Amino acid sequence: MALFQNVAAVTAAARERLELIKPTAGFYTDVLAVFVAPEIAKDSAPLMHVLLRGGNDRLIAWASPQAMRVREYEIEGVFKKTATEQDLANFHVDVLRAFGIGQDLPEGKFPGLLDEEGDEAEYRWAVKGETTQSITIRLGIQYVQTYN
Repeated sequence: MALFQNVAAVTAAARERLELIKPTAGFYTDVLAVFVAPEIAKDSAPLMHVLLRGGNDRLIAWASPQAMRVREYEIEGVFKKTATEQDLANFHVDVLRAFGIGQDLPEGKFPGLLDEEGDEAEYRWAVKGETTQSITIRLGIQYVQTYN
């Protein structure tokens, strides 16, 4: 499985995978919109929506003129404050499935996904005065960058 050739290609492919998360495709969650940083979701954005943000990006190997890099992505699922813990947990499972976790066929796995390192999920519950709650999932993805 070939790795992506730059970080913009990784981000575009990640967005495409997240946009597939719908009950009609066998998922629990119905993703209504995906916003990619620096794009900002407006207050009127539909709930449930996803915020996709690139995080830390580090060099792991170098062979001139190319480098192998790892980019951490934060995938935040934003729900109405009435969403249950199970709704947020289902979104976590949906994201992992959309990126190919649990797939028997290698072509179903997202190229470069660091599934052996695992993922991380952080819940944010609505408090008084807030109208949303969310879960943020962090995944690492390897890609190749050419410097010439």
